[in-house]
Amino acid sequence: MPQKSRRSFIEQLGLLGGAGAVTSLAGCSGGDGGSGGDGTADSGGTSTSGDGSSGGESQSMLIGSVFPSGHVINEMANSWAETVAEETNDRVSITIEAAFGGESEVMEQTRIGSIDGTIIGTRWVIDYDPENFWVESPFVFENWEQQKRAFQTDYLDDGRQRLREEGNQRLVGPPVYRGYRHTSGNQAYETPEDIEGANLRVPDLSPWVNIWEGIGASPTTVAFDELYSALQQGVVDAQENPAETVSSASLYEVQSHYTLTQHLASTGWFTFNTDTFSSLSDDDQTVLTDTLTESIESLSSDIQESESQAIDELESNGMNIVEPDREAWLSAAQEPLRAQFESTWEPSLEEVRNI
Repeated sequence: MPQKSRRSFIEQLGLLGGAGAVTSLAGCSGGDGGSGGDGTADSGGTSTSGDGSSGGESQSMLIGSVFPSGHVINEMANSWAETVAEETNDRVSITIEAAFGGESEVMEQTRIGSIDGTIIGTRWVIDYDPENFWVESPFVFENWEQQKRAFQTDYLDDGRQRLREEGNQRLVGPPVYRGYRHTSGNQAYETPEDIEGANLRVPDLSPWVNIWEGIGASPTTVAFDELYSALQQGVVDAQENPAETVSSASLYEVQSHYTLTQHLASTGWFTFNTDTFSSLSDDDQTVLTDTLTESIESLSSDIQESESQAIDELESNGMNIVEPDREAWLSAAQEPLRAQFESTWEPSLEEVRNI
């Protein structure tokens, strides 16, 4: 596809964001790894100490990240920590510890207070709001803006509340946009009929398996670190991941086509131990949440801008970039999605599509 027309197509899908491309997104979109209702700090159940002034004792926080050292989200978090220290006159000191463990591990450490917060994927939805896991499942949304609005609806209020009460932590800031997942294979998947019967590698998430199976593929769960060899040996025919992941894992060496199915945007999240957050003054809470929100929105725009570069790199490495009939894909996904909503999820597919 000529670069100009393909870039126009990407813009139509809403993939491009603000100016300022990220030069290195290694692992940013993640092979497989999830804010308050107002898009900033979680609004319920907060009490603050002190008189709300900018005075008070200094406080140090340790934030455990599931992402590796050098990851773009960690780099943003380190820069944000410097901003917080500066704007609070060093009353609040934040340390970001990279590759601290898996999502369940860092969330448990935050729950018991061993660390003060996390940088994770969407594990909080899986653990505390599984009936609303539609918010990060394939082919539910038309674009990222709709998905982002969904995270801000009251549908997830119960999950946020359970995270506070049972997980002893709160979401702070909006979701980090980590990139769209698309589909690669050794042929184009312009329509769902093209993927019928194909052994498609997906993460071990039953809703995802059900949806892809309903579309007509034969989904297979394979560990990400085994994916390259599985594709090389023909154990699986295809896989779905963001462009940066496909590039960083060199999957272009064993896959010839990359179809822009744009079936899901992956997200990242910051959580804070409720006691730690509540111990901050009102002013310091505001500094922390406002600066984090600004940093997340800036990074998300940069990642959106960089997606086109990652797709260009795949093309330069020999992959054929395919513009699919996305309406046909969305239509094919309707029945398996509706079945998933009726059996497991709330509210309904129609209500979600109207967000």
